[in-house]
Amino acid sequence: MRALKYFLIGILLFYIDTAIGLVIPMHIGNIDLIFVPHLTLMYILMMTVYRGFGVGILLAIFLGMITDVYFGSIYGVYLFGYILFLALMDQLFKIFYKDHTMMFVIILSCTILLEIYVAVIYGVLGFIQFSLIQFVLFRLLPTLLLNFILLIILYPLIIKFIKKTNNAIDMKRRQW
Repeated sequence: MRALKYFLIGILLFYIDTAIGLVIPMHIGNIDLIFVPHLTLMYILMMTVYRGFGVGILLAIFLGMITDVYFGSIYGVYLFGYILFLALMDQLFKIFYKDHTMMFVIILSCTILLEIYVAVIYGVLGFIQFSLIQFVLFRLLPTLLLNFILLIILYPLIIKFIKKTNNAIDMKRRQW
């Protein structure tokens, strides 16, 4: 039953990502500021730290496929991106055990790296052409700001959800 809740929350966050992306494009004169929310990735990364690599990989595969089918022109970009950053998060949190400051930094770094990863793949394949300075100023920085705000909102909610779904069996298993 808990696993179903994890997937349902992931799907809900995917749709919130989509809604936020549609609602807040910003145009200032001829300049388009692009805000890209990554609630789904942030959720996957937090679940990897607090629920384990197995839960994270299942969420990454499922939500990565949904994201690729819904958004992508190339299937597998988000799927492999989610898995790549999930593995990075898992390795880094063997060093920084649940340190909240480092979690914020790593999650925000992974969202920026995902943006760069997707842009590079689409750029290499010729789907997009962009200037590095414009990409950084009009997409990367607004995306970082938006995801920082979303992470501040999402983090306490996910922590509360994780504490609520803990039970005695989980706690006994982790003590071994």
